[in-house]
Formats: sequence, structure tokens, C-alpha cells
Amino acid sequence: MECPYCNGEMVKGHIYGDNYKMKWLPEDKKLFLGIWAKGGVELGESGWIGRPKIKAYMCKTCNKIIIDVEQNKG
Repeated sequence: MECPYCNGEMVKGHIYGDNYKMKWLPEDKKLFLGIWAKGGVELGESGWIGRPKIKAYMCKTCNKIIIDVEQNKG
């Protein structure tokens, strides 16, 4: 995949979470009780066994990571 920022080659990989799905929250939304990300956009997949993960591409030239939010839906 070509980086849309610098046109360099991106490396395919994964971002892994710990126990729960990762979520994206807008900058103005705060964590509930400073701990939980209520609402937001769930990222990646998780199951009973294993860690949550989402496919990502990293550009080592400009240090950007790109993910497709909808990759595991449907």
C-alpha cells in the first residue's frame, strides 16, 4: 500500500489491544469515570480467546498508521 501522505511504501501489520476492543473517541468526549470509553467507534475484532486486533498499515518514513474502521464488519 502506498502512503497517502508521503507516497512511501507502507508495511502491513496489526494493532493489538489487551482485554477489550479498542475504541476511537472524538477529542471532546471524555472517559466515563475516567476509565470507560462509552460510545465511540469500536475498532477491530475480539473473541473469547485471544487479544483484540485490527489490521493496520504503517509508514516508516512519515510515522503514520492507517486503519480501515469497517474491515471486520458484516
